[in-house]
Amino acid sequence: MNRKPNILAAFLAVMLCVCMFCGCSPEPTGDKVERFAAAAPSDSGSIDIPGYESLSFKAGSLSQKVNLKNPQTNDCYFVLSLIINSETLWTSDYIEPGYAVKKLTLTRAPEKGEYDAVLHYDCFTLNDKTPLNGAEIQLTIKVN
Repeated sequence: MNRKPNILAAFLAVMLCVCMFCGCSPEPTGDKVERFAAAAPSDSGSIDIPGYESLSFKAGSLSQKVNLKNPQTNDCYFVLSLIINSETLWTSDYIEPGYAVKKLTLTRAPEKGEYDAVLHYDCFTLNDKTPLNGAEIQLTIKVN
């Protein structure tokens, strides 16, 4: 009786379990949005726009880790766009108040270097997605 196939099957089963528990599975593509706050929205009527001085990206990768928030105090959706040299490299779906984009997928993988960029905010009402005021934040993308 040949035991090699049984040993190989047992080894592969153990490795699969290790990968599942260690988080070694392939990272899914697309944006990852997570809830980050439980505070009550304010009735101030203003829109809080977070400012970012820089974002750090991995060279040669379309998938990038970020933390782009729509504060819980807002009474509107955000749609964010990341623009470098007049090229839009990413646009989000509607981001609800109290949620943040934790991972995004760029349209083109960046090369090493530092880039002047714009994070463009479009804001929309929660009830019918009517456009509101927007904003643009100047920042630096640091690609390592």
